[in-house]
Amino acid sequence: MPPPSRRRLSATVIMRAGWTGVLLITAVFHVVRGAPVDAAIYALGAVVLIFDAFGWLRIPLRMPPDRDTVSRRVIAGTLIAVASLTLGVTRLYSPADTAIVVGLGVLLLPVAWADRGGAAPQPLSAVIRRTAVAWSIVIVFGCLWEIGIFFLGRDLTGSENAFPALSDLLDPLLAWPHARVVLVACWLLGGYALLRRGRQS
Repeated sequence: MPPPSRRRLSATVIMRAGWTGVLLITAVFHVVRGAPVDAAIYALGAVVLIFDAFGWLRIPLRMPPDRDTVSRRVIAGTLIAVASLTLGVTRLYSPADTAIVVGLGVLLLPVAWADRGGAAPQPLSAVIRRTAVAWSIVIVFGCLWEIGIFFLGRDLTGSENAFPALSDLLDPLLAWPHARVVLVACWLLGGYALLRRGRQS
């Protein structure tokens, strides 16, 4: 039986390869559907993961090990509230909407990739593993839905209404500012929870 360090290394390699493969497949899919901008975004994400896997990506930023302090909770909660309210009042799919979302990603990427001061990675608990599996199933289902809808409605007249994409189903809800604020807050809270765990490798 391989030592625990070897098993953790294998799991890390498989996870990185899996995410890179997902991003590359998604980029190819967007090329096929005629969305070069979306394809470039996913391809760039895959390149970032590849660079990180080979040790070519180094963010010159050091972050202290995560501590669950009141001040961090207050700051994070304030930022999430401000961002949620701002996205709730901006027009859906507007340039301002896009700028805020992209800006959040650009600002948080160095934080996610920062050096945590040599803190040893903690093994995943059984609860987190089960949660990861559950969310993976949801994400895979959503991807299969989008791919199936794309091919079902590609050559059929009036198929956009007969086979709506998930974004089309959510647009009426997102168009309501109050619901949009709640959904954005949930999205940001989920991202904050992931960032608190930090990188595991």
